[in-house]
Amino acid sequence: MSAEEKGLTVAELLVAISTLGVLLSATAVGLGTLAPQFDLDNAARKVAMGLNQARVQAITRGHTVVVTFGTDDLTIADGEETIATDQLPPHITMSADSSVTFTPLGTVTAPVTVTVSNSSHSRGVSVGLIGEVQTQ
Repeated sequence: MSAEEKGLTVAELLVAISTLGVLLSATAVGLGTLAPQFDLDNAARKVAMGLNQARVQAITRGHTVVVTFGTDDLTIADGEETIATDQLPPHITMSADSSVTFTPLGTVTAPVTVTVSNSSHSRGVSVGLIGEVQTQ
């Protein structure tokens, strides 16, 4: 091979491919351990968005809107019809002291905290008296 020829030898190519393999496997292991936290954060955001949607519907419709919670889903209803339902990711559960009732003014009849949990962590989503939704 002359000095003017350019390219990689088989040995250099094998070293580059094996280095890339090691880096990719290390990245996959790191992201795999973060997946449960991503699911928990996603579930807390879903609950907060559902509560905000219920508040907007109460104001828009001029009716009381109630959000009820199952262990892995929530339902938004105005007494006459179900407005929306949402399902949490697998392995995520939630619990609340009671349902959340939004008045036509967007306030709630009583503050409520919803706890969203996986096997090792939990997050809280709270609704204050004036209807503000906060994720903790």
